[in-house]
Amino acid sequence: MSLTSDDFEEFVSSDPADDETVPLGQALSELGLDVGGDTVEAVRDVRERL
Repeated sequence: MSLTSDDFEEFVSSDPADDETVPLGQALSELGLDVGGDTVEAVRDVRERL
């Protein structure tokens, strides 16, 4: 199986609902979640129970 540029055509076109004035890095940071602290705490809780 091989991919061609035609396979990605629907993903390359711009979405009219997107706000293209917001820089990509800022948009991605708004979507990001801070799970690091919760994950560490959860692992410590499990280790204490064992």
